[in-house]
Amino acid sequence: MRESVMLRDVARRVDWVLVGGKWTRFSVMGTDLSPSMLSIENKGEDDDRIIILMIPGNPGNEGFYADFGRHVLKNLLEREERIGEKKYNYLFYTVSHLNHVPMPHEIQHSGQHKHHDRFKLDEQVQHKLDFIREYLPRGQRVYLFGHSIGSYMMLKILPYIKDDYNIRKAVGLFPTVERMALSYNGQRLGRLLATLNENDWLAKAISFWVDHLPFPVKRWLVGFNLGQESVPIDVTKSATEILHMNVFRNIVHMSADELIKVTELDLTLLAHKDITHMYYGTCDGWVPNTYGEAMKDLLPKGHVIFDENDSEHAFVIRDGDIVAQRVINYIN
Repeated sequence: MRESVMLRDVARRVDWVLVGGKWTRFSVMGTDLSPSMLSIENKGEDDDRIIILMIPGNPGNEGFYADFGRHVLKNLLEREERIGEKKYNYLFYTVSHLNHVPMPHEIQHSGQHKHHDRFKLDEQVQHKLDFIREYLPRGQRVYLFGHSIGSYMMLKILPYIKDDYNIRKAVGLFPTVERMALSYNGQRLGRLLATLNENDWLAKAISFWVDHLPFPVKRWLVGFNLGQESVPIDVTKSATEILHMNVFRNIVHMSADELIKVTELDLTLLAHKDITHMYYGTCDGWVPNTYGEAMKDLLPKGHVIFDENDSEHAFVIRDGDIVAQRVINYIN
């Protein structure tokens, strides 16, 4: 007798590991998180694991995607039961960007980087490639998802992992892969980000005081601004972790670098058009609709679609369940 979705509860595990010698927080979700299920090696014909990797946007805290990941997994399990598919073991991985979450005190003096180091976009791209090679299981199939600048990272590393990991699809959600500085938000925030990035002392002066606030006060500030009733608790907790000086400095540093690096579309990002898909918003301050319309001419028919629910760019805050319903259509 098949287990119901209610009985097959989705568990979540969060760990700090060394990735390329640098301390990194990642999470994995699934109905079975046993060591054998998380082993890196492919198990041949008996491997029934479908691996989903979510590469965050900016801020790059993996906790922002916990509620979204649960919806994705439960939707997949419900689909299995509804149509009587073979029972697969789905694993949903998310990896934080370097220094986009506060590093625990007990590991701050080990590893190859300091808790106050700032990292640029290219360094974060390499970090994702290192994570995949060191920790991502080679399951039966692997699906990549990138959100916002995570889509850019995803497409950058795709050529290096496509064959080794049996990548079936690489999907950009609200993708910022071109002309970020020309977008509405890019023009609105560009000068401020550049000023804070070039004057790191100013970013420190603005944010140092939040390190001294008690966690409950930070959580209240976040809840007051986001609205506690409609926002998943994991999102609130992750947003609270942003209220940290070195996290703030890294968000600013990478954001400013994105506006410099992500300019005209680099066509090498579309090297694997057969598995590349884009999911655009219709009211996205970082990605004008014209970018998505133009992308339709560059990718195969049906590989570019637009959100129909007016979901915001930061969809995980209030629209994670809605986007999750659409995302499972990519996983087959």
